Amino acid sequence: MFKIPSKIRHAALFAAASIMVSSAASAQEQLSIGTSSSGSGPYINGATISEVFNNAQDKYKLSVQTTGGYRDNLGLVLNSELDIALNTLIDLEFAYNKRNDFANIPIADEFKNLRQLFIFSVVPENVFVREDSGITSLEGIKGHAINLNTPSSFTYGLNLELLKAAGLSTDDINAGTVSTGQVFDEIRNGVFDGGMHVFQVGLANAQQLSSTVPMRYLNLDPEVIERLNEVYYDLLVPFEVPAGTYRGQDEPVSTFGLAQVIYTDAEADEDMIYEFTKAFWENLQALGESNTSFKGLTVELGAQKRTVPMHPGAERYFKEIGAIAD
Repeated sequence: MFKIPSKIRHAALFAAASIMVSSAASAQEQLSIGTSSSGSGPYINGATISEVFNNAQDKYKLSVQTTGGYRDNLGLVLNSELDIALNTLIDLEFAYNKRNDFANIPIADEFKNLRQLFIFSVVPENVFVREDSGITSLEGIKGHAINLNTPSSFTYGLNLELLKAAGLSTDDINAGTVSTGQVFDEIRNGVFDGGMHVFQVGLANAQQLSSTVPMRYLNLDPEVIERLNEVYYDLLVPFEVPAGTYRGQDEPVSTFGLAQVIYTDAEADEDMIYEFTKAFWENLQALGESNTSFKGLTVELGAQKRTVPMHPGAERYFKEIGAIAD
């Protein structure tokens, strides 16, 4: 009888095992989650969610995708170029109801196909300035160079409304238009006296800035927030940045937060959305340990419904755990 040499036999076994592993990997359904630019807060959030989801189950493989931002994500989801995506609750609600500038977008009627999964985070508006600027209040930014984010971003439009609610406009300041990723270096280099940006509590870039340049985070007047919330259909939520989050910030900072949502379209597979929702909420502690964006999140907040319908897959999970009525 012909005997196969042991080296060849071991090689064949290794090759067979490799094929089996490869086949198992290829059997996983490939999914994508749309975020924003590389290195941004949404991108980091999406990467954290993807890692936890992929570790929690082996049927699906979720990959984080860079995009042009939250508003771009809406069209990408509707065109099936993304399976799920991140956005603010405000933009999702405004798109679905064709409010403001969403009413004039060519695909406006398609927004009725959007479906919410759940709120996954609340991110605060941060108005932060160099201490040497002498600014101590929002009204005090007059005459100063303040960055408002890129004109195509949601945050830029939000900041224009915030200025208006405070009785200000871009005519009162030297308005900058760079991204959140760029603003910290620009402030450090003295290009701007401060910025108005939405980012998660304890963002590394913000902490690094405050460790090298004395910074002040401004409290926002509740009356200003109330006037602003009229524009946003009461979708803004009160928020307090804990004391000690940034170097030199010894007191809590009162501001408002933007609820962030994960969403899809009406045609998304129910079982896939169910598995994704289940994996997220059953691993909430691990998410919070990896990323401060998820800290303080509760299932009661996550399962809140507004006017955008909840996808049946997410609804099934929340009904199972009693978060919403059956």
